[in-house]
Amino acid sequence: MTTTTAPTTTGLLLGPVRLPRASAGAWAGPPEGIAAHVRRLGPRPAGGAWLLATIDAAGLTGHGGAHAPTASRWRAAMDDGAPAVRRPAAGAAPRRPLTAVANAAESEPLGAKDATLLRQRPHLVLDGLDLMAETLGADRAVLWLHDDDRPTRAAVEVALRERPAGRVPVEVAAAPTHYLSGERSAIARALAGGPVLPWGRPAPEVRARRPRTVVGNAETLARAALLARGFPPLTARLLTVLTPSGREVLEVPAGTPADVVLAGAGWHEAPQAVLLGGFGGAWAPWHAVATFDEAALRAAGLSAGPGIVGPIPHGACGLAETAAIAGYLAAMSAGQCGPCVFGLPALADDVRRLAAGTTRRTARPGRPDRLTEDLDLVAGRGGCHHPDGAVGLIRSALSTFADDAHAHSRGRACRVDTFIPVPAVQP
Repeated sequence: MTTTTAPTTTGLLLGPVRLPRASAGAWAGPPEGIAAHVRRLGPRPAGGAWLLATIDAAGLTGHGGAHAPTASRWRAAMDDGAPAVRRPAAGAAPRRPLTAVANAAESEPLGAKDATLLRQRPHLVLDGLDLMAETLGADRAVLWLHDDDRPTRAAVEVALRERPAGRVPVEVAAAPTHYLSGERSAIARALAGGPVLPWGRPAPEVRARRPRTVVGNAETLARAALLARGFPPLTARLLTVLTPSGREVLEVPAGTPADVVLAGAGWHEAPQAVLLGGFGGAWAPWHAVATFDEAALRAAGLSAGPGIVGPIPHGACGLAETAAIAGYLAAMSAGQCGPCVFGLPALADDVRRLAAGTTRRTARPGRPDRLTEDLDLVAGRGGCHHPDGAVGLIRSALSTFADDAHAHSRGRACRVDTFIPVPAVQP
């Protein structure tokens, strides 16, 4: 391991960014070039087994949503009967090729932190990808983007031209702009030549025959690149916050009170509730959220997932917001199993009718207990985890907006526009 003389702390972003509500927007300044990048941080060391120990000791977890230990995930990708960095014994089955992926395809419509990071500091993410590929002995390195994210791709392509090539050349792959195209198994399946859809939950012997793919979130890899240079673990986190008029991507120091974060983002009054983690996340009443630190949120049974915070003001209807999101999730299904094909549209219709004061079963107002029964029929039965995300979102809405659900079940309908932007879906 090579260390450099560097400041004791450094952040991820060059500065916060204000974005429109429903489009990617752009970083106002130019991306950080390779000369400025190296001047700021020093040269990148070569990856190796030492880096696994370093990120393990730092407690680095994935920042794509699951927050699983990064070192454990990397080691699992290496495990192919023998470590990837060793040659297989004579007569042994050949080692399956390994693909290392930097995932910057933020499928949650509200999210923008990974694109912002790549547009500001592409070399930091690319350093992380090179380090992961070198450490795991990968045969292929891929940066995964959405196909409509042209500004981010342009920043990355400029950075690739000006940086020295790593051991494995980096490919830039464009995925269709779909809710599931940033899911880890969907990326692995696509890079193996299949459709950009989740692989499902196969038997272990089937999984063992698949090409090996390790997917690292863009922010996670940027953090790994800092750790590799000897910087201490960052305690701040990147958040995309829905504001009264748009969105803001910012770096929030650990321990910052949640109301301070929102005040800085333009919320002059406390919101009614907050959607944490995006469309696959969960609702929480505002009084239950003291800070956006992940450990504190998890201690309260919550999570900001990929760093998405979606407050809604008083006067908004949480059930109507949930109905709109549930309809989008149903339209974005993988279409590979009954819970996706039939369960999600039925649940979306149930929530829509409850928000409107009616139910699918009768012309009378809906009942939350019947919706709960339908949620139980879908939960855990999908071929992938997409239905479970929708189920969790709806359950949290029934809890957070319990008084509204009761009133709606008695026939009251809210006549308000939704606040959270939900992408239009082509029929």
